[in-house]
Amino acid sequence: MSDSIEETEKAEKKASTKKKSKKGGPRRTERRFVAQSANNPWLVRGLGVLGALTLGAGAYAYFYGESFKKAAEVARTTPGSNVGVPAEALRMEAMPLYMIAFAAVVIGITIWLGTSSEVPLRVGDPGIAMERGEVRRMPWWGIGSITWESGNLALVIAGKDEAGTNWTFKVPLKAHAEAVGWILKEALDRVPKVVDIKDSVIDELPGAGTHAGMKVELEPLQVVGKKDAINGKLVSYEPDARVCTRCERVYLKRSVPKRCKCGNSLLELRTSVGQDPEEDEDETDTESEVSGDHDHDDEKRA
Repeated sequence: MSDSIEETEKAEKKASTKKKSKKGGPRRTERRFVAQSANNPWLVRGLGVLGALTLGAGAYAYFYGESFKKAAEVARTTPGSNVGVPAEALRMEAMPLYMIAFAAVVIGITIWLGTSSEVPLRVGDPGIAMERGEVRRMPWWGIGSITWESGNLALVIAGKDEAGTNWTFKVPLKAHAEAVGWILKEALDRVPKVVDIKDSVIDELPGAGTHAGMKVELEPLQVVGKKDAINGKLVSYEPDARVCTRCERVYLKRSVPKRCKCGNSLLELRTSVGQDPEEDEDETDTESEVSGDHDHDDEKRA
């Protein structure tokens, strides 16, 4: 009796996990990379320290310090005062404001040198994206080539975005060193045929750091409205779609090939849960009938 109860509970757990997986779909992630400054980091740090110290000293002297006020009072009360003494006193009294203004200028220069005009990048399951106002993405199946431009020290990525529009952009190494490493890693894993870079150059470029970028969780891929990669038909019903796990090409279940264009095997998708099993049975019966007819014809000839 207890065995039957345990088996029932296990079956219910399996059914619930299957429902959750179907509802939620495969988990998709990507990494967000913010551009880094191309200037010397020690110069930026030095200017930042100088600006912070000057700002702190000026603020303290203005609100709490008495040294400049005492110097101004001494200049005013000096015997035999002349025209230059009051001006000197005013300069001494205004010194904290000059320090605060100088610190503000230095901090502004530090921010300008420490930031980059390059936009943030995203690299992950959906492909490569740029955040220029809105997120524009080039899926892995849309990438035509990835090359290295030695003169500008940048990756050149050419292909089509999600809307099918031709798009070419560059990823500079100085501003996006971490993103370059992740783009190469993901591209070599997913679409190695489009990477046209020598191995010697790849070895010299940065690798994909485990903690590089900010990891972002994404929603499951919305397949409704996508076009079938074989015949271009629109997907109007989500269970009819099959998605390549490597490059995220979308197929209708009746047109899934044995192997995707990226080289990934799609045999599991052809026999996945949700696909009509009668199709496979019909194909098997047809093949057996054809083979039987051939055998029968061979017997007649004999």
